[in-house]
Parts: sequence; structure tokens; C-alpha cells
Amino acid sequence: MNTISVTRRAAVLAFAMALSACSSTPPEDRPSTQVAPGTQSRPVLSGDEAQNFVQARYFSSKNKDEAPWTPSSIRIPAQPDFVVGAAGGEGVTHTSIQAAVDAAMIKHSNARQYIAIQPGEYAGTVYVPAGSGSVTLYGTTDNASDVKITMPLDSEIDVNTWRRAVNPSGKYMPGKPAWYMFDNCQSKRNATVGIMCSAVVWSQNNGLQMQNLTIANTLGDSVDASNHQAVALRTDGDKVQLNNVHLLGRQNTFFVTNSDVQNRLLTDRQPRTLVTNSYIEGDVDVVAGRGAVVFDNTDFRLVNSRTPEGSVFAPATLPNIYYGFLAINSRFSAAGDNTAQLGRAWDVEASENGYSAGQTSNGQVVIRDSVINEGFNNAKPWGDAAGSKRPFTGNTGTKGEKGEIQRDLNDANANRMWEFNNRGVGSSVVDEAK
Repeated sequence: MNTISVTRRAAVLAFAMALSACSSTPPEDRPSTQVAPGTQSRPVLSGDEAQNFVQARYFSSKNKDEAPWTPSSIRIPAQPDFVVGAAGGEGVTHTSIQAAVDAAMIKHSNARQYIAIQPGEYAGTVYVPAGSGSVTLYGTTDNASDVKITMPLDSEIDVNTWRRAVNPSGKYMPGKPAWYMFDNCQSKRNATVGIMCSAVVWSQNNGLQMQNLTIANTLGDSVDASNHQAVALRTDGDKVQLNNVHLLGRQNTFFVTNSDVQNRLLTDRQPRTLVTNSYIEGDVDVVAGRGAVVFDNTDFRLVNSRTPEGSVFAPATLPNIYYGFLAINSRFSAAGDNTAQLGRAWDVEASENGYSAGQTSNGQVVIRDSVINEGFNNAKPWGDAAGSKRPFTGNTGTKGEKGEIQRDLNDANANRMWEFNNRGVGSSVVDEAK
């Protein structure tokens, strides 16, 4: 065997070993292949652009005189103010979560009130009203599945049916702290209660904290996947924190709004929410609404028992607001093969073909440094807008003389949905020129 043959054999062997090593590396562990500017259907941020989309920017205040919100880890006290246990027992102060929330609000204290919840399933709604102080609800074990708050609620039921389901034993009564929330929904003159009143847990409490628990709207597959919103958690308050929380449902599992105590959507409020180490499951517009919401180390799971073409995000970010939803260091998985979508804008004020640039909500979302599995549509990861049905329009911008990308990240004529440094089979950018 001559020297050339030996060298060639060594080179082939080295290449085979390298190929084997590459193929044995899970896709989620390989470096990202996403390169700015991306494509019209899948825009990708540059490194410089991505520096604008970090937690600190999302949690800055609209009020220039107010300091940014810098949340710290949820602190659990040695002795809670209230203890909830479904079966009662030593140390238990209440057998229902709503009763403990009512007791916390009746104190009218500016100090945070801590409500410990013992393992068990707690059927029925929980409403946390606005008040002078903030509330922390937490399970007493580290397993989020040990404490479950559950109920099947559908946005399409009539008010009388909703009233009987939500308040069968009179836990919401005039004079109780959460009465105004219940009364707002039962007083509706619409044919149905709508998405705003379909939540199992609804909070208007600024500073709300939740940890180590599960909230599930158990309506599940009993209705189709069109107009039946079934919210697990709805939050209206500012500076909300969720840690190790599981949110389970189908359509609009997690609904974030900027409404006031009268349930009116506002244009001068940007509620802020931090979700960490959590799990969110659904099928259509799983996380929806408006507000600045940061998801860190969170698992998003799309199920396909009702529809193969689900979507994770449906932001309704106001056009004058730069920051909507941010997912970082998270994981996106979808059942099925290459059909699910990462999200779509929710043009909440607009009917079909009614989008007005700069006037209508223009949802904003960034997914970065995350893993996206093979269930998502590489060619069209972002869908056409809900409401107006305007087609998704990416923004690849133009390149300057030095090759730098030039574009307005808040151009109202384009969607504000971006990716950066994602990996996994579902993160691949399809060459649209082919």
C-alpha cells in the first residue's frame, strides 16, 4: 500500500468518524443554523438586534419616572398566613383556596399575604381581586402536579349556565372581595360569557405570585377547535410571577390582559409577567393577549387531539408598545409532523381585512436561545393573523454598503415576530428561493 493510499484511507476514516459524531449529536444540542436576516416567512434577528430583546427591556415601565421591574425569586416563608387543605386537619385554616384568598384580602394589609396549599385537587374557580397588598399562592411540595385547580369552562356557554357552574354554593356573594369580578361576568348581556370569563383562575392582583401548582381547564376535547376558548389562567395585574406552574388546556390556556377592574381593555397600561421553570399545554393560541410577558426555561407543548395545526402564541400587542412576549431558554414541542405554528398575531380590534397599520394591535413576540422540535412548520412557522386574517409579512430589511442589516423592527406594515439562535429540527430556515 503506497503513501497516497494510506493518506486517503486516513482521511476517509477521519471524515466517517466526524460524520458519525455529528449524526449522534441530538439536534437540540447542535449549534443554531439561524442566520439573520432570515426569510420573509421566518425573519431572524442579528446579534446586535437581539440585544434589544432581553428581560430588562420587557420589564421597563411606560412611565419614565418609574424604575424598571427587576423580579427576584419567589420567597416562601417559614410560616404562611393561611393554609389550605381540602380535608382540613391540623394547621389548616381553610378548606378552599377561594376562602383563603377572601381572608387575605379582607385583612386590607399592605404586606404580602402567603397562602400555602396542601396536596389535592381543588375543583372550581379561584378569583384573586385587586387589593391593597399582593398575594402568593404556593403548593407545599416541589411537585407542581400535587396541587391541582381544575374546572371545565367554555367561553361559548350562556350566562345562566356559567353562573350555575361557577357559583353553585354562593362562594361569590355581595360584600366578599371577589364579588365584583363574578358580578361583572354574570351581568353580561351577551349571548355567551366570552373568553374574558372562561378562566378557571382569574387574577387582577398586582404582584401576584404562584408556585408549585397546576391550573387546568378540563373542557378538553369535548368541543371543537374553533371558537371555544377555555382559559386555565387569566391575569390582569402588573408584576406577576409564576414559577414551577403547569397550565393545562386547549385554546387560550394562558390569557394575559391589560383590563381594569371593570374588565375594560386599556391602552395606557402594560402589565408585566415573568414565567419561569413552568409547563404550558394547549392547541390553539395557547398564550394570548397583551402585556409584556417573559418565559424563561419553560416548556410549551402543542397537542393535536383536536387539530394538527395549532399555534403557541397569539399576541395582541398595542402598536405603540415595543415589547410583547419573549421566550428564552425554553422548549417548543408539537405532536404531529411539521404542521404546527409558533404563533400568529391577534388583531383584536379588526374584523376580516380590517387591519390598519399603526392603529390596530400588531402582536410582538421573540423566541430566542430555545429548542423547537420537528412538529413545527419550517416553511411557515408564523400564521396569518386572527381577526383581520392579514397574511404574515416578515421583515428582512435591506443591507447597507458594509453588509449590515437595516430595518425597522417596529414597522407597522410588517409582523413583529422574530427568532434568534434557536436550534432543533423545527428551527431550520427554509430557502425560499428554491
